[in-house]
Order: sequence, then structure tokens, then C-alpha cells
Amino acid sequence: MQIDLLDLDDKDARKAATGRVRNQNKALQEVKDEEIIEVLKKCRGLLYLAANILGVPHATLAYRINNTPELLEAMKDQRGKTLDLAEAKLMQAVDKGEQWAITMLLRTLGRERGFVERQEVSNVTTVKLQIVEEIVDADSKQIEVKVTPAVEYKPSNLPEGFNDASEAEGVAIESDEA
Repeated sequence: MQIDLLDLDDKDARKAATGRVRNQNKALQEVKDEEIIEVLKKCRGLLYLAANILGVPHATLAYRINNTPELLEAMKDQRGKTLDLAEAKLMQAVDKGEQWAITMLLRTLGRERGFVERQEVSNVTTVKLQIVEEIVDADSKQIEVKVTPAVEYKPSNLPEGFNDASEAEGVAIESDEA
């Protein structure tokens, strides 16, 4: 029996899916694993729809599924079948030459071949590095401190009119040079 997944909120569709309409307050402990598996199959592993049909909160159903290996395997199995069905439809669209499907396929399955969109992010702040070297004797007394001058780096490719965050907020960068 094929169920229209979009109509599962309808009481008649729920009744057809489970054979009866459950009381919304029914405890999940009263529902057998086999019944949950049957509903997961009919809902193709979609948790919220299955919870709606069973008349239980989705969070409670998710907890039960995640803590019952047989239920978790049934849900993964149904989702895998649904994913395979969707992938088959995508392949049909690729075979028809649909540009959107070809693009989708290359962005997902073609990633390992370099068909990936990347977003480049660059750091546009000033970085100040200062190296301090200390030599300490065995009694942990400070003997010598050598401070190298601070090195400032500011990217040269900043957008026109860009102000560094420390300058814009009036934050002063202090030097500890002696």
C-alpha cells in the first residue's frame, strides 16, 4: 500500500496507514517495536511523520529508536532506500540532460574529482608578533631578557576604505619594547 506522504496529517490518511487513529496521549511504551518498524516503512523512515501516525511526541520516538538497535537499523534501512530512490530520479534527470541535475551530481558525487565550489576567506586584520627570550639559572632567578622588536603585518590587498578593526574601535596596540 503506497501512502501519499504529504497527506499524513489528515486523520483518514493516518487511519489508512496504521489501521486506526491513536490517542495523542498514548505512551510510547505501549507501542510494540514491530508496529514502529511497520510505520517507519510506510513513512520511509521520516521520524516526524512516524511520530504523528503513532500519536507520540517525535522526541520520545527518536529516543526509543536511538536506544533500540533493531529500530535504528529499520530507520536507517528505510532512509537508505529513500535516498536510493531519490538518487535514481537524479540519474534519470541527468540522462535527460537536465542542467540542474548535472550540476547537482558534479557538486556531490564529483567532489573527489575536483568539482567543488570553494569559498575563499582571507584574514584582514593586523597581526603583531613579539618574541621574548628568557634565560633562567638553576635557582629560577632571571638572568637576561632579550626582546626583539615587534613585527607588524598588514595585508596589502584590503578593500578600498577598509579600516582595521583595532583602528575603527579606537583600540590602541601598545608596545612592550624597552
